[in-house]
Amino acid sequence: MDNIESLQYEETQQAGLRERKKRQAQAAIEEAALRLFQQKGYEQTSIQDIADAVTMSPRTFFRYFASKEEILSGLIRTIQRDGIRSLYHVESTASPHNALRELFGCLASRYQQQRSGLLIRYQIAMQTPSIASLFLYALLETEPAICDALCSRLEPAADRNEMRFLVAIYMASLRVAIGEWLEYEDKLDLVSRLYKHLDYFLTIPLGNKQMK
Repeated sequence: MDNIESLQYEETQQAGLRERKKRQAQAAIEEAALRLFQQKGYEQTSIQDIADAVTMSPRTFFRYFASKEEILSGLIRTIQRDGIRSLYHVESTASPHNALRELFGCLASRYQQQRSGLLIRYQIAMQTPSIASLFLYALLETEPAICDALCSRLEPAADRNEMRFLVAIYMASLRVAIGEWLEYEDKLDLVSRLYKHLDYFLTIPLGNKQMK
């Protein structure tokens, strides 16, 4: 290995180490913050409290999170962004319903894998009126991006107004399914619960017709 290759290798290793340390710090902050939110209450927990719990300054806290709200909503936003990226693997000839079903099934699967973290955040949000809408907004804010991705991906180009309506319906189904899944103790997993709602929607009679 010559000097240039050695230098590049060292830089790659250092970058990887910095990223691992960053993820470890973020995980420590999240764990401490969620514990304090549960013990003291969200509104009663300050940035200083969280920073003290992980032995860092508030200034250092802000290197990893912009606010307390980001700790609660970051998981949802990450999953939603990953889901949108998955749309670019959908066949361009797929129907809007098939593309959306695949996307939202993927989202439900990702949320299911993160149940424990999502449940803690959901319980904290539901106990705090001032941020109860945070979960809803974190889901709804990605609707325009999903609509844009689908309209640019599918052939022929879908009607944008129709796509906006369909995305809103699928998002509402996901939101209701997540709420039920987190609140009720039954054997129905999130993906199955979501598809149950979607299948019901797709068979609702509209006049003398059914949606297909």
